[in-house]
Amino acid sequence: MLKRNFPIIFLTLIFAGCSNPNDRIYSNFESDLKDSIEAYNAQEFDYTDLVLHPQKSYFVNSKLKLLILQSSGEMCDSESCYIFDTKSDSILLLISRTECYQNPDRWKIETDTIYVIDYKTKTEKKYANGVLVEKCKIKTSYDYSNEISFEIKTKTERKHNNR
Repeated sequence: MLKRNFPIIFLTLIFAGCSNPNDRIYSNFESDLKDSIEAYNAQEFDYTDLVLHPQKSYFVNSKLKLLILQSSGEMCDSESCYIFDTKSDSILLLISRTECYQNPDRWKIETDTIYVIDYKTKTEKKYANGVLVEKCKIKTSYDYSNEISFEIKTKTERKHNNR
């Protein structure tokens, strides 16, 4: 029995060892986001404002609670998850991951960075290669009203509420 299962066990260990250390950290954040979606009973809304930024949107009481934006270029991929306060429209939490490759063939990742900005506790964390490399305090609340994320949020809410 062990001889028959050994190749499967061996391959599982090999592939688990090959995974990127940031994958484990990011999967924890993804799990927390899924839990948040369930806890708030958020409803997914299928809409993408910009073709270059595929998105997933989750609403609570006609307000955008969670926005996930993805982008991909020749050398880098990124995903940003915004959690909004449904009363004030401010960002509560931003989780952003960027993976950049050594060259356009995308065989080897050069950098893999996760930023977590918690506007409630005013802290920013940076993870690289599965390790917390920087943690600092943010001085003030961030005004994102001039950013593309605010524009996407506004248009997505308008589209959701006018359907």
